[in-house]
Amino acid sequence: MQKEYEIISERQGDDVVITLKGEFYKSNLANVREKLEQSIDCSGIFFFLNVDKAVFEDNCFLDIFLDLLNALKKRSAKLLFICTNPEKLEYFTKYSAIFEFTESRKDYHKLKLLGQLKQVGIFYSKKTGIRVTPSVAIVLAFILLGWFLTLVGIIYNQNKELAERRAEVIMLENDVKRSLVEIDRLQASIGPLQNLGLVGSEQERNSFGTVRDWMHYLDMLDSARREN
Repeated sequence: MQKEYEIISERQGDDVVITLKGEFYKSNLANVREKLEQSIDCSGIFFFLNVDKAVFEDNCFLDIFLDLLNALKKRSAKLLFICTNPEKLEYFTKYSAIFEFTESRKDYHKLKLLGQLKQVGIFYSKKTGIRVTPSVAIVLAFILLGWFLTLVGIIYNQNKELAERRAEVIMLENDVKRSLVEIDRLQASIGPLQNLGLVGSEQERNSFGTVRDWMHYLDMLDSARREN
């Protein structure tokens, strides 16, 4: 009597993990094909087919796996087999050069990331930690130097701008102080002139506009009175 088999499909993030359990016979071929095709009929980039707990009694299932691989390639997706038992790997010997195996989904993504880092010259191991090739180290050094110089330039320009603004504020404050002193002096000078009748009303003074030279103002005032 044949034992029942199971095909369990679950999504883990952007990955789809399909777990096969039990014994698979040739008589199950059509049903297994249908269930596996339904399992990959969803969005995903990586499809992991866990065969650790499956026993295949016929090589006909290899053709199903090959069809799944081709179907996923057309969608730019990837099929990977999870298998940690060396004896089970012998079943896939016929297509060992085509199928890709990994011990777990996490291991695959970890090795994939390390492979990408190695391509750009960055290596990692538990003993040595992160290591980089000389060429990558030089590039990183130039990038860091560029960031540092940019930061120094920004700080320098900001300090320079602040210093210029401080100088402008000090100059304006000094101008205000000088103006106040000059106003006080002029107001003190007007009193005696008003008592002597040499300075007219405010409206009369304003008719001559802004007075910068008091001697010139007095001459203009005297000439106006003679004409009257």
